[in-house]
Amino acid sequence: MEQLLGSDIKGMFTAGARLLENNKEIINAMNTFPVPDGDTGTNMSLTMRSALAEMQQVSDDTVSSVGSAVAGGSLLGARGNSGVILSQLFRGFAKGLEGKEKITPREFAAAMQSGVHTAYKAVMRPVEGTMLTIARESAKAAQAAAGRGAGFLQLMDEVVQHAEKVLAKTPDMLPVLKEAGVVDAGGRGLLEIYKGFLKYLQGEEIPVEIMEAEVPQPRRPQDVFRTEEIEFGYCTELMIRGAQLDAEKIREAISYLGDSVLAVGDSHVVKIHIHTNNPGQVLEKCISFGSLHSIKVDNMREQHADLLALGTEQKQEEVDGLAVVVVSSGAGLEEIFQSLGVAKVIQGGQTMNPSTEDILSAVKKVPQREIIILPNNKNIIMAARQVSEVCDKKIRVVETRSIPQGIAAMLAFSPEADVDANTEAMEKARKKVKSAAVTYAVCDSKVNGLKIQANDIIGLIEDDIVISGQEMDATVKMLLANMVDVETEVITLYSGEEVSDEAAGSLLQELENIYPDQDVELYAGGQPFYYYLISVE
Repeated sequence: MEQLLGSDIKGMFTAGARLLENNKEIINAMNTFPVPDGDTGTNMSLTMRSALAEMQQVSDDTVSSVGSAVAGGSLLGARGNSGVILSQLFRGFAKGLEGKEKITPREFAAAMQSGVHTAYKAVMRPVEGTMLTIARESAKAAQAAAGRGAGFLQLMDEVVQHAEKVLAKTPDMLPVLKEAGVVDAGGRGLLEIYKGFLKYLQGEEIPVEIMEAEVPQPRRPQDVFRTEEIEFGYCTELMIRGAQLDAEKIREAISYLGDSVLAVGDSHVVKIHIHTNNPGQVLEKCISFGSLHSIKVDNMREQHADLLALGTEQKQEEVDGLAVVVVSSGAGLEEIFQSLGVAKVIQGGQTMNPSTEDILSAVKKVPQREIIILPNNKNIIMAARQVSEVCDKKIRVVETRSIPQGIAAMLAFSPEADVDANTEAMEKARKKVKSAAVTYAVCDSKVNGLKIQANDIIGLIEDDIVISGQEMDATVKMLLANMVDVETEVITLYSGEEVSDEAAGSLLQELENIYPDQDVELYAGGQPFYYYLISVE
């Protein structure tokens, strides 16, 4: 085969997506971290599904049109870092196909190299031994084969053979891979796609049907709750400014006045959120602690009635102003973020990395023209960054890597300041927080010299696993022993959905005895998979 048509590009990408789908669980199992997270194979496969869905809409048979559709579909469907890198490879590949009806092996190899160039530019600190290495070496093999006059079948055969050899060497390039005894998962995923390309050229059919990703049907407001079910009718929010403020004491002082009570802050400013039938009494209590600012009282029954009358399909008109969109999961955490002024919470995080399109959809639902996005997960940052490429709003991404960082960033958020000042302040705030987490191991592994068995309780500080054991409370205490120092003022725990209120309360009492000089706070975060998220400031 001396030239490829658009139909050939479609066939190659379909075969690549099918082979990736067949092997995604093997790729997922290559995760070097035994934590419940957005798995590489799943993220890459979902990204490919989105590319295929867009590609199937193309009616003409030019390689330019097909390549453009693959690039656009994968950009919006990109999930996790591996999905974003894959979308950037396809984006650069599509650039190499622009304006062409058919392509030769030389043009195909040049397009692969264009993809590598685009992907490397998209990654701030490229690391060798990853899928970027496989992509670069594959493009190099393609160019060498095309330079010798090889046809497409020979070219892809040499690409696959060379990629397999390089993939086998990735543990020598990246110590974390060698310690875990695996090759790079993203590189393996890319190899499966290239193997699919080759199988198409060989005329081999891959018997797998790429199913549409399941999307839950949006619930109408009537399905959520009825107006008469709202016990406390006024959502009351405000800030208290003063000296030596005690958030816990303020929360206790107003808790009898309603539910969904939150008091978050430091000794100088505390943000309050409460659902109550007596907002005036809330303000009266709060003013005894300091001066009141940014007071906001909404009639929730009236809001809900308006929502039912209008329906959910009404498009909001854009307005000047700044809003924050965050990624989080867990009813308690969502409540906390909303109390701090977040306009929209995207359900997602560990094991549920939202796509670029998911984040874009949330951004579009917010009327403000300037948006700050808090990913709250290192594997969502790249997808969040891509939103600015497909949205005409002014987008900033504060690179929060954890929920505690996201909450710290929101405490630094000021609706009166502009987007650049807020971005700077929120970046500074999130870097001051020490974050930890307690979860369970999803597989046997060896990380940082620790031999970890499946279902062990593991403790992480930032992104590093530092503790593995059998007892949840003991893991929390060991983490804090490594994090708390003489400068620590506040320790905050967010309990997960699997932790009972009694168990969390008992741990809180123990920690208050261990750390009498620090304020120890506990919130029911309700997050899945992670027993506790911990913030030390």
